[in-house]
Amino acid sequence: MALDLLPWFPKGFTPRPEQKALLAELGEAIDAADDDPKAPRIFVVEAPPGVGKSHVALTVARWSTNAYLLTSQKLLQDQYEREFGADVQLVKGRDNYLCERYPGARVTTAYGMCRRRGGPPCQCPYARAKNGARTGPIFCTNTSYFLTLRQWQREQVERRRVLVVDEAHGLEGQLAGVFTVAFAPDQMRAWFGAPLPRFPLADDYRPLLDEHHARLEAELALIDAELDALAPGTEPEIFLEMPPSPREQDLLGRRDTLENAVARLRGFLEAPETEWVVRFPHQPLATLELVPLSVASWADDLLFDAADFTVLSSAFLGPRGALAECFGLEPGRLRAFAAPSPFPLAHRPIVYRPVGALSRETLAELEPAVFAEVAAILASHPRDKGLLHVPSYAAADRLVRDLARRAPHEHRRLIVVASAAAKATAIDLHRATSVPTVLVSPSLREGVDLPDDQLRFQIVTKMPYPDLGDPWTAARQARDHRWYALETAKALVQAYGRSCRHAGDHGVTYVLDGQFSRFLTRYRPLLPRWFVDAAHDAVLAWKRRPA
Repeated sequence: MALDLLPWFPKGFTPRPEQKALLAELGEAIDAADDDPKAPRIFVVEAPPGVGKSHVALTVARWSTNAYLLTSQKLLQDQYEREFGADVQLVKGRDNYLCERYPGARVTTAYGMCRRRGGPPCQCPYARAKNGARTGPIFCTNTSYFLTLRQWQREQVERRRVLVVDEAHGLEGQLAGVFTVAFAPDQMRAWFGAPLPRFPLADDYRPLLDEHHARLEAELALIDAELDALAPGTEPEIFLEMPPSPREQDLLGRRDTLENAVARLRGFLEAPETEWVVRFPHQPLATLELVPLSVASWADDLLFDAADFTVLSSAFLGPRGALAECFGLEPGRLRAFAAPSPFPLAHRPIVYRPVGALSRETLAELEPAVFAEVAAILASHPRDKGLLHVPSYAAADRLVRDLARRAPHEHRRLIVVASAAAKATAIDLHRATSVPTVLVSPSLREGVDLPDDQLRFQIVTKMPYPDLGDPWTAARQARDHRWYALETAKALVQAYGRSCRHAGDHGVTYVLDGQFSRFLTRYRPLLPRWFVDAAHDAVLAWKRRPA
């Protein structure tokens, strides 16, 4: 008899039919793997937004009593904590906690007493959260933090029974980020004396950075020496009386940054067989980045070896073969499960209102028509809260300035998310106010839960093609054209998923880019059926519109 996972379903919740079906399949797959060492142990779970993949993830984690549960963003960590409370032991990076030893100074634990030179060990909020996660049954953190620990402090994240990666569609980029070498302009001036030269190939940087490696090690030693000199003493009482000075905090921050850079640089210099891509924009104050083109050689050791079973969960991850190739796995190591959408099409319609095929070449010409269409849609939803998906922060700025002139009343409803760091504050304001506000952002396609009246309409102004102006994206697309289409499909599906969050919810998605119907025609087999159904109806309705 197959493993029954339902007894471990989160308390206080009732499993839906789609969740029951996924858990039955996962239970059977775990049983098969326990009986056969050659059976797949990496499970790919795809289900539409709103089905409740987090409940499925937590059920498997609770069954194991020894799990890692990873989210793509800290916002999603907070959601797990709100919904499931004591079931998860949550930890974030040091900067998210305040040192209790200096309550009047608002010092984060990154610069707290135990981080200072000679400072006594303590159980600060960060240490308590990390210890609780390491010793608890479900270690919940964001994926980037976990991967960083796996790479640089592996002894702190030992192998567990289960690893669940929620929102796993962004996993390739997060893995690449662990190994990316980056030097900001101020760092290049401080560490190398001047900005580094521009070379077309990453290998051109190897001799130069090999020479600089010793210089960075020497810089670390100088910072350590100055921190030693600033240390208040060896007695714990003295540390309590003297919060770290601004200079000491600056040095601690610089040391962490430099130590991180040295470790990544060492990884670059020691991996000559890996193909790397140079990001170094031709503009003042640009950051140099060296990014691995593929993560296939690292993914298994860094991620999949962290547990006996791995669950990759998302609304849409694409064909199993493409996923296996991306992570350097044999396709037979993966087993895929998918759930249909339980929500009627009438509750989650797409409305296609193309203003033209938007591209880098046509954007300037067509943007006024896009802005006019946005204004008209906002006016047609005077009492509804909404979300505007724009392609970039610069595009958001142009749209907002145009609406201030074109439609002042609608302009007053807008809440602009000016940066990734501003997301949480903007979303909280949108949720709290009774005004029919509309969020404007290029970064709210995923990880945002806005059910019911918090979101009744949304507008996709431009197809979310990855930016080919980015050298890494261009190189990745040149290597594999399927990848580019698949990444676009993932982003499109994620954006669509914001509009309907549960069976009683409803919301409409407007698409303004004329490339939508072309993409649907060409890549229909790539897309999940529940999305294709809504998209097909939208294109047909547009074609049948009165002349």
